[in-house]
Amino acid sequence: MQQSKILCVFVLIIIIIVACDAVQYKHHSRNKALKLQNRSQSRSKLKQQAQQNASPPTILPISPSADLPTSHTIRLKASSGHLHHSRFHELLVKVQNSTQSTTQEEHDDVHAVAIALYNMRNTQYIGKIGIGTPPQFFDVIFDTGSSNLWVTSSLCNTGTCRMHNTYDHSSSSSYKEVGYDIEVKFGTGLIKGFIASDVFSLGPLKVHNQRFGEITQLIGSVFQTSHFSGILGLGFPTLSAFDIVPVFDNVIAQSLLTHDMFSFFFSRYPDQDSAIFFGPPNPDYYIGNFTFIDVMKRFYWQVPLTDVNVENDQLGVCQDSPCQVVLDTGTSLITGPRVDVMRILDKVSLSLSSCDDISQLPPVTFVIGGHPFVLEPQDYMLRSRDAITDQIISCKPGIMPLDVPPPRGPLWILGDLFMRKYYTLFDRQKDRIGFALANHETKPL
Repeated sequence: MQQSKILCVFVLIIIIIVACDAVQYKHHSRNKALKLQNRSQSRSKLKQQAQQNASPPTILPISPSADLPTSHTIRLKASSGHLHHSRFHELLVKVQNSTQSTTQEEHDDVHAVAIALYNMRNTQYIGKIGIGTPPQFFDVIFDTGSSNLWVTSSLCNTGTCRMHNTYDHSSSSSYKEVGYDIEVKFGTGLIKGFIASDVFSLGPLKVHNQRFGEITQLIGSVFQTSHFSGILGLGFPTLSAFDIVPVFDNVIAQSLLTHDMFSFFFSRYPDQDSAIFFGPPNPDYYIGNFTFIDVMKRFYWQVPLTDVNVENDQLGVCQDSPCQVVLDTGTSLITGPRVDVMRILDKVSLSLSSCDDISQLPPVTFVIGGHPFVLEPQDYMLRSRDAITDQIISCKPGIMPLDVPPPRGPLWILGDLFMRKYYTLFDRQKDRIGFALANHETKPL
């Protein structure tokens, strides 16, 4: 399987999450795609298959200082694209040993925490969380395009579920049963389960009474990947289904950080120094100052898009009023209305799939809130790799058409491809997004 095939799987995931899930799951409507009811059937007949992951997340607490600190940082960079979480553990073993058994009371004044993310060939970035007492660890996507947390359950005994690490609530002393079944229909799949509550570990932080979806059935090809066991939504609470308080809102309510913000640094494959920073941004991973833009409304992380330019050609995609653009870490690519995206692709597509003439392509500029953010060809062109040799075999633009219907759309979506170029800060204190040029020259430990 080539990287392009892998990419299609992840693109399908983000399309479902952003388009279908936005309408059917995150909105509180009781429709055919979403059923919320009292649980009436016992689960005692389901076979419990606890598959606990013994390794904790790679975490990096950052010492208190100013709002944008020069922090004491152990960098995460590794040069090989074949490194796994064991490499992260090796790099940060001193930090991890000092925090692994620490109680919450010892971290009441946590300034910031960083969690390493594994770069899946520039398609998704996966990090570890813990659920339960003692914590069971799972790889998840930290997704700013949704607001709920869900993980696969050990009560699920299908082949698809067995591909993942699963949460066994019988092994957690802090587990609480909430009492609602859920059924969520996606474009090409279905998940079923129930709402549970437990202690949630985010690095050294302990989030108490966190509600989440414990998934007992995964139906559809979209879930047939072993790369992650769930999704942690970082969107606004108005985007959350079932009136569940999102994880980061509980972090805020329980005063676990001194600064209510988080940010992402996404590496360029094969480098493996990606991280999510909870608290102030880490200045080792960006260059210069931030450009801040207020969110348009507290739903998606969406800001006004003024226009899109290809080289010196202003396309005029938002002539009547600003368009809406969503910053979504659960999306691999850049998407937009078909009629506009096709105009871009006409100007940036290669005559062949060869990567030799990428430098001849024009830059693409997204004018966000009146500020230009330029993507050079090396930023927006995707490089497909052979699954065996890992060699680059073809190139194509990482921009694709996606029509999100009203009332949520039309929407532009800037995914991981954009955020590899621009270190992105999500500020809940002031409801704004900050962009700074990502520093890809950070050196390894």
